[in-house]
Amino acid sequence: MTELPTLHDVLAKEACDESVEGMIGLELAHVGAKRTAAVVTLSRPAQHNALSLAGWLRIGEVFTELADHTSLRAVVVRGAGGRAFSAGADISEFPVERLTAKAADTYNGTIAAALQAVQALPVPVIAMVDGLAVGGGCELAAACDIRIASSRSRFGIPIGRLGVTLGLTETRAVATALGRSNLLYLVASGRLVDATTAASMGFVQQVVAPESLQGEVEALVANIAASSEVTIRSTKVTAALGLDPAVTDDHPTLRAFHEQAYDGADLKEGVAAFLAGRSPDFTTERTSGHGSA
Repeated sequence: MTELPTLHDVLAKEACDESVEGMIGLELAHVGAKRTAAVVTLSRPAQHNALSLAGWLRIGEVFTELADHTSLRAVVVRGAGGRAFSAGADISEFPVERLTAKAADTYNGTIAAALQAVQALPVPVIAMVDGLAVGGGCELAAACDIRIASSRSRFGIPIGRLGVTLGLTETRAVATALGRSNLLYLVASGRLVDATTAASMGFVQQVVAPESLQGEVEALVANIAASSEVTIRSTKVTAALGLDPAVTDDHPTLRAFHEQAYDGADLKEGVAAFLAGRSPDFTTERTSGHGSA
């Protein structure tokens, strides 16, 4: 493996220019023996990281590419500039890109594909929110698996004054993370709620002081990297499959996880380490046969 910077070094600076394409930065970081994390940066700080159509396209491409990284254990999504995760879609594009039903089909399909790529990635995706997460920014945070926010963050979907509709993919993502009634409340009220309120709604998993945000994200990623890959990935995939009441324990993906866990090396190592009072040393490569959500 090419020598990579640490996650701390990547998060401590803005995305480097050469890593940014279509306003989206992508950098890989070292998080343990043969394990990596990716940092995806929404890099348009002068516009509060508002997402253009090109940005949504690039998000879909980035997450599709990351699915092939077998050493990947987690992805952190953040906004550049310290004022916003993302203020949402770039409304200045709407007259050309989203002002008719036909044009909106293409635009909305691009957003849906991007969010689906985030959700389909078989490792945890962590939204590191510092500042505004509004509209499409809130939807992107919802598509992530875990949201850690600074106390100065605010969340909302004030689209009622625009007259657009939420696509099915965005609605499912936010309603799953936030709840149907809370989603409707945010749209109906047009309010931006603070991080503590978002946490009380179940949307945000942890609220920390701005100066503690990076350290908390690093600690979470470090624990993921030190944990059994089978355990972490199966939890993400099974939780998504479990939303479908038709899925049973005989689902082939669930059976594959079951066999890989109980016939594989990680359980034996975990038990042996516990009994010996030491830290486990789990396998480093992604095991085969793990389905995605």
